Amino acid sequence: MLAVLLPAIIVVGLSDRQALVRANRPSLSQRATRLSAASAVWEKNILTTEFSSDPSNPDTVQLFLKPVQELRDPDLLLYWTAEANAADMSHARLLGALVQGGLYSLTHEELRGHLILYSLAHNAIVDRAKIEGLP
Repeated sequence: MLAVLLPAIIVVGLSDRQALVRANRPSLSQRATRLSAASAVWEKNILTTEFSSDPSNPDTVQLFLKPVQELRDPDLLLYWTAEANAADMSHARLLGALVQGGLYSLTHEELRGHLILYSLAHNAIVDRAKIEGLP
């Protein structure tokens, strides 16, 4: 009986876990407007980077980030900085851990600057992108 019951319990538990992860993932508002002029070109990797504004929260711009292919570096964190060649991460602002389809918030003051992918495990900058085209 355990041979039948145990795999069924595992399958149900894993499917509930995936549903919980999807439910807790932030999403863009239905009223969000994509900023078509905005772009961020990454130096080494290909990441889909989209900017949008939400009328319900006019003080921020939402950044949607999705790697096109799997990034091999472990423990990636996303930072924003105003400095072009920031080797020192002490002045950078942590936006959060990089997750597939992650949604991050930038203020209007941060629309001029650079995004940095930082590997905590390697203690090194993995990639960077300049934010362009935002007003």
